[in-house]
Amino acid sequence: MMQAYLLSVLYLCYGAAFLLADEHGARFPSLLSLRYYFRTNRWVRAFVIIIGIILTALLSFFPMDPGPVLLGDLLPMINTLSLTVYFLHQSIKGAEEVGERKESVLHATGQYVDHNRRYVGYFTLVVAVLHFILPQLVIL
Repeated sequence: MMQAYLLSVLYLCYGAAFLLADEHGARFPSLLSLRYYFRTNRWVRAFVIIIGIILTALLSFFPMDPGPVLLGDLLPMINTLSLTVYFLHQSIKGAEEVGERKESVLHATGQYVDHNRRYVGYFTLVVAVLHFILPQLVIL
């Protein structure tokens, strides 16, 4: 499905820009404003999370043409899913109590991405570029 392909590339680029905003925000202030807009606007957070869930499902069941019917775009799908979980973690991060510590998959994924934000951002950018340049390559 070509629409899901294009939206997944844009979603991966958005995620890479969000993750790399700390490192490149001084040179590109729009990255900082993009992250600020995500953190301050509730509707943007909900939209990004819902689109991420839909894209994960579309990438898993409807990959580009030569790929297998199920899990054809595995690496972009996993990356989109991890970005969606990270965005969900960021959106509820302020709502949880400071003294209460939750051990869940959402919390663990969010903490991992927070600690390795730079590397995950570059990895997401590489996956987005490869997914854009070689759309019919089955990235497993």
